[in-house]
Amino acid sequence: MQVMDLISEVDLASARGVCVRTIQRERAQRLGPAFIRLGRKVFYRPEAISDWLLKKEQIQPRATAK
Repeated sequence: MQVMDLISEVDLASARGVCVRTIQRERAQRLGPAFIRLGRKVFYRPEAISDWLLKKEQIQPRATAK
């Protein structure tokens, strides 16, 4: 893996359609994907984002028949 393969928090926020502050808040609350800090900058591995998304996946419960 190289640094060029990593996704910045700005790019992640843009892809999700949220502001950077939301990404930062989720990271502080340990609700977001695993991250890598290089100096003051924060990056994410694409695999970590995929794993996080899979963990957030919810199965739609079946409606009860009446």
